[in-house]
Amino acid sequence: MEKLTNLLLVGGGGHCLSVIESIESSGLFNIIGISDSPERVGMSMMDYKIIVSDNEIPHLKVDNLQCLVTIGQIKTTGPRIQAFNFLKTNNLSIATVFDSNSIISKRSTIEEGTVVLRNSFINSGVLIGHNCIINTGAIIEHSSVIGNHVHISTGAIVNGDCKIGDRCFVGSGAIIANGISVCPDTIIGAGCFVLGDIQVPGTYLGNPARRIK
Repeated sequence: MEKLTNLLLVGGGGHCLSVIESIESSGLFNIIGISDSPERVGMSMMDYKIIVSDNEIPHLKVDNLQCLVTIGQIKTTGPRIQAFNFLKTNNLSIATVFDSNSIISKRSTIEEGTVVLRNSFINSGVLIGHNCIINTGAIIEHSSVIGNHVHISTGAIVNGDCKIGDRCFVGSGAIIANGISVCPDTIIGAGCFVLGDIQVPGTYLGNPARRIK
């Protein structure tokens, strides 16, 4: 029987709960625990304990260890990027997780640190960067490119041949029309219809999506 990879989850918030479900479904990892702020060490989330503070991660002595950022991303990408860069700086191995109930084309490419959660669909020729969240029920169609540190939220649809820049957030139920480019650092609100390229970063709402700030 193949030995499971030991996995430490970095960040013990609500997003961590969803990721745990997908990790368990994959059958590829042994979750050894969670890291968080020092005052939360010893607390539990679901069946797993917060075993170390974030700064103690490099001192863990665990064989065959990988780490995964499980901090959510809605208002800002900052905490996820900071945690990911901390792991890279300390030469820690970073996991990539696919829920067993997601559908992922063998002709797609997904980089390290990205999580693909339950019932997501990723079609042929898609490229997804590192440290992304492809959340429950999201669809990414053929040949689209998703940058680094991007969150495609629950039920969002990115149609074919789109380009979503680094550090973007695509809200729940948003629809990005075919062939659209979205510049980095853009927030697309829940339920938006994006029908034209977005070239100025900011927050976009509505149908069609318009910049509000």
